[in-house]
Amino acid sequence: VSQLINQLCIKFKEKAASSVDSAILPFLQKVLSIQLTATSVAPGGLNGDTNGISPPPHLITEQLSIRKQAFATLQHIAVHNVGAVLYSETNVASLGDILQLMNDGATTVPDPIMNKTCAQFFCELIEQWGTGDGHHSPPAQVTNSFFEFIYGAFVPGMIRYVLGTNFNVKDALYCRVLAEFGRALWLLKQSCRGNAEFNSRVIDLHVLGGNGSGTKGSTHVANGFQCAACGKDFESMLKAWKEELRGQ
Repeated sequence: VSQLINQLCIKFKEKAASSVDSAILPFLQKVLSIQLTATSVAPGGLNGDTNGISPPPHLITEQLSIRKQAFATLQHIAVHNVGAVLYSETNVASLGDILQLMNDGATTVPDPIMNKTCAQFFCELIEQWGTGDGHHSPPAQVTNSFFEFIYGAFVPGMIRYVLGTNFNVKDALYCRVLAEFGRALWLLKQSCRGNAEFNSRVIDLHVLGGNGSGTKGSTHVANGFQCAACGKDFESMLKAWKEELRGQ
């Protein structure tokens, strides 16, 4: 099913929406119904109520392999402009669970390839849903909820992940994750939501405020974020922030 949905998205792009719409949620529910590990998605959502069961390591590896199918399919939907299925009448009630699933994949799954796949999903939706032109944009209520999630969960989660000790900026795979997040920040800054909201909810709250997790803020990085002219600039400033923290 995953391969079929991916192929439809690649071949037909936006026109695939009507065919993919009714298949995407049952597919995700089928994939995630066999997951035993608890995630931050609310019990009873896509992941179900796990009651805190923690499986042995070999099952976790197997689960990540299965979950990768869901990550890849949702990434294909975003990249190929089939995002309308995410807020269709059939699927809109599960959009929050889908976003949380992909956020977990971007920020907590111990695999930089999956991290990049999930981060790219958010990049594409920020670009498409943040234009304000009405062509790719969902209804206002969905757009507002999406950007609330981006500012409230995705951005702080990614900052914590990138600044963490396990994120190796010298590794090529992690660099690709960082590049996607830098691009996401640039697209967010340029979106129709406005530069003032970006300054308030990213620079003031997380860069100067230390991400609310005890991380020391950085005036240098804040200035760099304000002057950034592309995703690469954000990428460079995140690396500089890591260096600052390492030297403290």
